[in-house]
Amino acid sequence: MTPSFRPVSPGTGSLRPRRAASRTLPLAGALLACVLSQGGCSPDVKDGVGPRVPIPNVSGRVERDGVAASAVDVSVRNPNDDSTIANAKTDADGSYVVAAPAGIWEVKVKGRIPGDFASVTRGFVVLSAGQQVSMDSLDIFAYQAALVAPVDAATLGLPTASDPVTFQWSPSRHAILSARAQLYNASGEAVWYSAKSSDSSAVWDGLGNQGAYTGVGLPAATYTWRVKFDLPDSIEARTPSNTVRFQ
Repeated sequence: MTPSFRPVSPGTGSLRPRRAASRTLPLAGALLACVLSQGGCSPDVKDGVGPRVPIPNVSGRVERDGVAASAVDVSVRNPNDDSTIANAKTDADGSYVVAAPAGIWEVKVKGRIPGDFASVTRGFVVLSAGQQVSMDSLDIFAYQAALVAPVDAATLGLPTASDPVTFQWSPSRHAILSARAQLYNASGEAVWYSAKSSDSSAVWDGLGNQGAYTGVGLPAATYTWRVKFDLPDSIEARTPSNTVRFQ
């Protein structure tokens, strides 16, 4: 999928007074920062003191229906190429801290139990190196949003203009702005997206509309599909995927 960046809306995160861009930590402090940021650590060959690592400067909390969500995977990603620059897990209070340089990023949290969204993301900006950013809480709970049809592992005839397939889902009880179905081939490439709407279904006629697949009738094969919801405050949430075989 070719990602597109969403403008960061007010309230996405708050900036605190700037700290120094970098400093040499005592060994114990450096190791602690390394654990918190989940980033790579390399020896400081200049002073021999020990690892010199980024200082965590982005903090936030993950909830599940208002309750702290512990042991949830958190990553900071480049929205232009989906590359990951930092990883962490939430603690017992659902909190996390990671290090991110100046730039435009998105934080992504992954659901880990049934009833969660597969992932929830929100864009944010670090204006200068070391600047502290406090993110608003992210709720990983899907509030009953789920894929309805085709059921997982279904086998259907290859859709055509005269005999299309309808993707159906139950919307989240959380406030949503829009939703769209997304279809991927076995290699994970995006081949078709429905238009964003407030509907809870989308019709596909078998033609792709993404990249090299635009306007092309897709072959019989096994695909995966999911639904992406646009939520308030620049949040995107994705359901777990179902597989469907068209023959």
